[in-house]
Amino acid sequence: MTGNKTTRDGARKSPGPGVDICLSILREMPDGFVLVDGEGKCRYLNPAFTRISGYTQEDVPTLALWLERAHPNPAYRQKVQELGEELFSGTRDTLVAGVVCRDGRVRDIELRRVAVEGGSVLLTVRDVTEQALTEEDLRQATSELTAVIEAFPDLFIRLNADGTILDVRAGRLAEVSIISRAHLGRRVQDLLPAGVGEALSGALQEAVRANTPAEPLEFSRTVAGETRHFEARVIPFREMHLMAIIREITERKKAEEELHRHREHLEELVAGRTAELERANKQLEELLYYIEMTERKAAEDWLDLSVEQGTLGADEPEEARITADAAGTIVIVDMVVEGLTGYTGDELAGKPVWSLFPGAGLGEFLSGEVLGQGRSAEYAEVVELVKKDGSREAVRVSGDPIADAGGAVVGMVCTFRRA
Repeated sequence: MTGNKTTRDGARKSPGPGVDICLSILREMPDGFVLVDGEGKCRYLNPAFTRISGYTQEDVPTLALWLERAHPNPAYRQKVQELGEELFSGTRDTLVAGVVCRDGRVRDIELRRVAVEGGSVLLTVRDVTEQALTEEDLRQATSELTAVIEAFPDLFIRLNADGTILDVRAGRLAEVSIISRAHLGRRVQDLLPAGVGEALSGALQEAVRANTPAEPLEFSRTVAGETRHFEARVIPFREMHLMAIIREITERKKAEEELHRHREHLEELVAGRTAELERANKQLEELLYYIEMTERKAAEDWLDLSVEQGTLGADEPEEARITADAAGTIVIVDMVVEGLTGYTGDELAGKPVWSLFPGAGLGEFLSGEVLGQGRSAEYAEVVELVKKDGSREAVRVSGDPIADAGGAVVGMVCTFRRA
């Protein structure tokens, strides 16, 4: 291919400007070229081939020798030879294989075949090592992204700016797929209820306009006779595309509804308890008022009687008074009770009045006669008062009801004195 033709007189003839141009092009091309004749001999190697592989025409006079040097592993070489036969027969367009270069480095080489006149073949050699690495990185990133998508219970939909569905990926954990690949080419807003579709269309426009994620949109659909709840998020994607991420939130909605019911029930309980406390406070205020009135009247009656009998200032048997509510619970005690029992008023408050007289039938008497019937009465028997220190003292006990303006018994004054 590179020699000059000989004239009849023996002079050398130039191959012509066209051939020179072709040779110049082959020498300057960035891709390597190998011209292989019908016998498998390498008739021509351009400089790019040597730059890519390191081999010269002297290193690889035949294609078979190049294969041995480029693929020293026999098993791998056999596989490349099989693929090479497909390439030379025309059943394969390209062949990519790892090649051991002259300096020992391994490069990924792409081979393409072009048939030329005379049964020869022109092989185009291109170094695709960086491209292969990039493709491998891309495959790895795609694999990782696919794993991420499958790990989330979401539906990922790639859209045009107008909502046309370009691709659909469903996470492995997605329970309900309301949109599938069968809907490719349709507008996502047309697949949802009218009101939801309009809101989603507005979210798409807002995401495109502001180039920021739109506010989440919640909607419901009936699936297999059951109402399911979903949340859609729209985020801007590359090249004026959008990504709609749809997640089912049915369980979350049920939990929120249950929490709302519990909150309402708690509020009802609080309101009821507040009302009970208000009623109890009101009853206590009434009780204290009637206690004050009762004690004031009793003091006035005692003073009048003492004046009439001329006994004012005479020693009287010391009496202790306990004021209780309608349930017999101690509310207040006087100082005589504190001195006699050893308990303070705070220690006695809240206890049943008859707890100071255990073992007697005093509780039934006070509950029935005084609080139940509303009558003043004295217990016929002497009972024992148990003091704070555990000692006991015999006393007589009487009770006087405390009634409100309507005549209802709201408490009593329990009086006891040493027997």
